[in-house]
Amino acid sequence: NSGNSNSKALSQKLLPAKNKNNSNFGNHPKDKNELSNTSMKDAWKGGENALRRTRLKAAFERFDIDRSGYLEVNEISAALASTGVIAREHSIVSLLEDIDTDGDGKVNFDEFVTFAEDAEARQQVLGKEKGKHIPTMTIIGRVKAGVNMKSVNLNHLFEQYGGGGHAKAASCTVRLGDESEAIGILQGLVDEMIETSLMKQPTVADFMTSPVLSAKPTMTEKQVEDLFTLYDVRTLPVVDDNNDVIGLVTYKEVAAAKQRLFNKEQKRLRQEAKRNAAAKSDNGKDNPNNKYDKNKKGKREERKLGSPLKGWMKAHVLIVDASMTMAEVESYLLENDVGCIPVVAEGTKQLVGMVTRTDLLRQHKYYSGLHYHNKGFANSIAARKPIIELRKKLKQFDFDE
Repeated sequence: NSGNSNSKALSQKLLPAKNKNNSNFGNHPKDKNELSNTSMKDAWKGGENALRRTRLKAAFERFDIDRSGYLEVNEISAALASTGVIAREHSIVSLLEDIDTDGDGKVNFDEFVTFAEDAEARQQVLGKEKGKHIPTMTIIGRVKAGVNMKSVNLNHLFEQYGGGGHAKAASCTVRLGDESEAIGILQGLVDEMIETSLMKQPTVADFMTSPVLSAKPTMTEKQVEDLFTLYDVRTLPVVDDNNDVIGLVTYKEVAAAKQRLFNKEQKRLRQEAKRNAAAKSDNGKDNPNNKYDKNKKGKREERKLGSPLKGWMKAHVLIVDASMTMAEVESYLLENDVGCIPVVAEGTKQLVGMVTRTDLLRQHKYYSGLHYHNKGFANSIAARKPIIELRKKLKQFDFDE
């Protein structure tokens, strides 16, 4: 049914609408120019049929670009294009098969006339049945904002019915032989869109950065900072002994923790200076605070090394399952204004990777040079040295462009 509906819709585009005299052809300017050589009086000698045939001849010759006396696929396509319809090749072939009664793969003038008369007869029957009302269906398609459907092209999908618009918003109007054809046309469009456009969206597991470095809750500011510097990263997930995500630490938390540690050390030094000054004023007398200070000395030295990460990390962080789609995790990042999110195994808190804005940009292909690069697990410069030396040796064989 869908194929027949396509042919009928295209046939209405190929055959212009009737004029006031109830004739199907001759409304095109080129037809009128060609008819000007034959007086209307002579055309009417044979009656209305002779006039209709004369006008059909003018239209046929206009469509027959190579003057071969036949209409072929490319000429039918050009004829449709002149009316603003860009149809697919299989739709044009289907229309040609409907017109070509002798099966030679082309349309002669007699077949063209028969086709036009059949089309006019169908319209007259429909006009009587529907009270001269031809049923039409307007189809409007739009891609929902925020949904990742880059492969959908509604403009291309609706071209077969003479519609158009943009890739994400288009419309078309279809003339129906019968209202029951609407369901078949809509179902055909949906099936075609599913088969050609609706590709399965990648999940987070397909493009996340994995494996990833992680920090332990017992690490100090200095240890976390060393990891950041050594591997050139700015964020690390914090995991416990079971590899469950319990927090997140960024360079901002490290900087704030180091500042707090510095402030405490400065405060301790000021207090110690005051006590030393007070001890000197007592002229060496035994001060009970001196024993207290000696007992605290070991703890102060230990405090200089830093405080454990579990005390100043981000404890309440978002996590996403590895099974989530790219569209879902993208909305997470945008709505919460974060640069990265730890990825866990589905239904658990087991760390399996990290998804960042860079990962999403790479999937969208916004930047051609944005390649996958896992800094934490990349080879060191020393490990890459043999490859670098080999490239230098091979460079001498490069051809100059």
